[in-house]
Amino acid sequence: MLARHIAGFKHEGPAMRLSDFIREHADQILATWDEFAATVAHGGKELDQKALRDHAGQILLAIAADLEQPQSNAQQIAKSRGEASREGQAEDTAAETHADTRIVAGFAIDAMLTEYRALRASVLRLWSASKGDETHADELDQLMRFNEAIDQAITESVARYTEQVQRYTNLFMGMLGHDIRNPLGTITMSTEVLARSGQLQRKALDPIVNSARRIQSIVELIVDFSRAQSNGVMPISARPSNLRPLFDSVLAETQVRHPSIEFLLRAEGNLDGVWDEARLAQLMSNLLENAISYGARGQPVAVTLMDEGPNVTFSVHNFGNVIPAHDRERIFEPRSRGSLLDKQKAPNGLGLGLYICREIMRAHNGTLSVRSTADEGTTFLTRLPRKQPEFQTASS
Repeated sequence: MLARHIAGFKHEGPAMRLSDFIREHADQILATWDEFAATVAHGGKELDQKALRDHAGQILLAIAADLEQPQSNAQQIAKSRGEASREGQAEDTAAETHADTRIVAGFAIDAMLTEYRALRASVLRLWSASKGDETHADELDQLMRFNEAIDQAITESVARYTEQVQRYTNLFMGMLGHDIRNPLGTITMSTEVLARSGQLQRKALDPIVNSARRIQSIVELIVDFSRAQSNGVMPISARPSNLRPLFDSVLAETQVRHPSIEFLLRAEGNLDGVWDEARLAQLMSNLLENAISYGARGQPVAVTLMDEGPNVTFSVHNFGNVIPAHDRERIFEPRSRGSLLDKQKAPNGLGLGLYICREIMRAHNGTLSVRSTADEGTTFLTRLPRKQPEFQTASS
């Protein structure tokens, strides 16, 4: 691709610095950019030549200007790491704006990075071709400065791209949280009103309500999954509470949904602590649903709440197929259910339930593990610290 532009490109006259070369030959450099960018495979819409070139010219001019600025050793190191100071710079850089246009056009981040590799190669190969056998004392320094500037541009583009992805994710989560949850609530309440007025029979009502609740559960899982993925740790709001009444409420709701299931409850000792009740209710509900879905038919689900000094433990036990040892970590990964469980139908169909459970425990500085044997059955065990550092800090 570059061969056509390199042929006969030898520069005649005084030695030209790289910054001057970039300005004088920007059209040839951008022509190679255009050709390469047009070959990049991505899932977005096709871009015309003007769109492909968009801010590449501005990036080149910014790099050329940077090459001519004095630079200390500290500034050189920072730029090579993509950590150049932006003090006094209010407007977006050309690299940031380039990232904005690429994400809107549907470019994946790896496709955008490939463009920068092509830009770097185009400049260096065309400059090398123009020099022939000439050498200059400061050539190495110019090359280093150019590569540092490209690295800084890549860092700015990637940071902006990542920021925009998170922003779009948050917008999507807001849509799920508001625009879907609210209509689902309306459907549920409306069917209840129709049933009470006699306009809808109970056996016709139940499938509607159960379907709405199932959709609601899927929405909640997607929202929590996205929050955990984008923020690293699921946000919680910890308050003093007691696990026993919280669990009694969750168990009662689960019993209504599964009237044929026998639940065995054992609760001992002090079950007070500082937790996010809504999150723990979600954890308990998910583990119960998991035990019901994968447990042996006709066998009870046993639940145990125990005081263990600085911790409170909560476990859910069921009999059923043994979870193989190699799957006991994999089932906590998103969209994974394990080789055996893959053959069974999951309650939400997304493979996110156990992942969300572990993320809730991580947010509480606790742990979630599983034991599974042919003789003893399967037990999911949570170990929950009574106090949360965030709560202690907020209270002090």
